[in-house]
Amino acid sequence: MEYIPIERSADAFQQPVGQPQIVAMCQRAFGEERQVESAKELGSGLYNNTYLIHMSDMQPVILRVGPHPTRQFRIESNLMRNEHASLPFLAPISPLLPRILMADFTHQILERDYLFQTYMEGEQWAQVMGTFTSEEKKGLWRQLGSITKKIHAVQGHHFGNSALDSHFSSWSLTVMDWLTSIINDLEEAQLDTTDVRSLLDIAQTNQRLLDEITRPQLLHGDLWTVNILVKRGEEGPRIVAVLDSDRTSWGDPMADWTMFLMHRNAGTEVDAFWETYGQREKSLEVQFRRLIYQGRYIGGARLEHYCLHHHEAVKRSYQDMQTVIKALKSLPTDDMPLR
Repeated sequence: MEYIPIERSADAFQQPVGQPQIVAMCQRAFGEERQVESAKELGSGLYNNTYLIHMSDMQPVILRVGPHPTRQFRIESNLMRNEHASLPFLAPISPLLPRILMADFTHQILERDYLFQTYMEGEQWAQVMGTFTSEEKKGLWRQLGSITKKIHAVQGHHFGNSALDSHFSSWSLTVMDWLTSIINDLEEAQLDTTDVRSLLDIAQTNQRLLDEITRPQLLHGDLWTVNILVKRGEEGPRIVAVLDSDRTSWGDPMADWTMFLMHRNAGTEVDAFWETYGQREKSLEVQFRRLIYQGRYIGGARLEHYCLHHHEAVKRSYQDMQTVIKALKSLPTDDMPLR
């Protein structure tokens, strides 16, 4: 068997899986007689370990292995189990999703969740973005707008995520749970939480603005160019696969990770996204919620940067958060008791 792991330091967040464990997982999933020909670790993700597996008399498959439970923060625990549970709700984009061939959460082979998926062909959009013309880029953003709209059109019966033990009756409780979990994780990492506590205080004081969201809608949680595969064709590039749907939840569509990044990249070809998704509201209440969501993602990214030893990015997150809090406090306050 050819085994090609990515070499990492002992203190890296992602830790490789040994060759004997990979063989055991493959044989559990596909039969003890199955011969594993090669396992090559792919380096595009930052959370799970992902391997391209070739076995005798089979099409290639993808093996994804989650972090050890002790390495998972509260805001990122049991994500693989969440993906497994959420796939039926992603039915509107089913042709774009890899199929789960087998999942094992028993921790009998190793103390980590893992699953096998079908291998999806295509190029990672983020890696080939620079090779497209401006019009081709706009075409892809329009496709992403349509895909996102289909996801957000799926309605649920509760906010948050029951698969991750965060099931709430209101949107404000969901947002405050997000922020509280980030605070607890940051404290465990011995990082300053003053700014996130300020954001939580503003959210609590203006709870009624969050609770204007009364209909839970499906959020993908990680829909961006690094998790999208594209193919080139005579009519231009097209999106052919959406990967890593492990951060799904129920809430306000404007709180989705996609919308956060759309805002950060506004003024470029990405604006074509809104042509198919539909134009954004710009009311004072929407501005308030958008800023709260921005703060949530900045706090979550701080944890990720800390795990990856990106020290300068951790420092920048404090500056970014202050910008958000300043913007919140500058909103008109006639009917909004911001502080």
